[in-house]
Amino acid sequence: MTEWSRPYPVRFGDIDHAGVMYYPRMFDRIHRAFEDFWGDVTGRSYAAVLNGDGVGFPLVDVHAKFRKPFRFGETLRVFIAVRRIGTKSISFRVRLGQDGTRSEDWSAEAELITGVISMAEFEAVALPDLHRGLLQPFVLPG
Repeated sequence: MTEWSRPYPVRFGDIDHAGVMYYPRMFDRIHRAFEDFWGDVTGRSYAAVLNGDGVGFPLVDVHAKFRKPFRFGETLRVFIAVRRIGTKSISFRVRLGQDGTRSEDWSAEAELITGVISMAEFEAVALPDLHRGLLQPFVLPG
């Protein structure tokens, strides 16, 4: 199993009145990482996947846990792995931790469940074999 990761700076605009990263900004960072993940996995931008392949991955369910805050000036690292690949859905595990740490030392964790849709019809479709094959190396054991 391979786990994708990338560092992201915590910027001034990410911080709330308490001086920590505001949770909606964490969800924004998670989605940016999700787009970057697809770009790295396919070698094309996420927009190219949506528009060129005609398949989309809308979020249908999300669960999150927060253990430790991030502060302005820190660098966090986002880790993405795949929990399950279904016929018409994918479950992703996303962890955010301090840069330089392993995903096991996470500060925030989310499970994202995405549907698989035809961008033309905006209806559920089976995950294309191409995308299933690209995701397979990221599937968690067990």
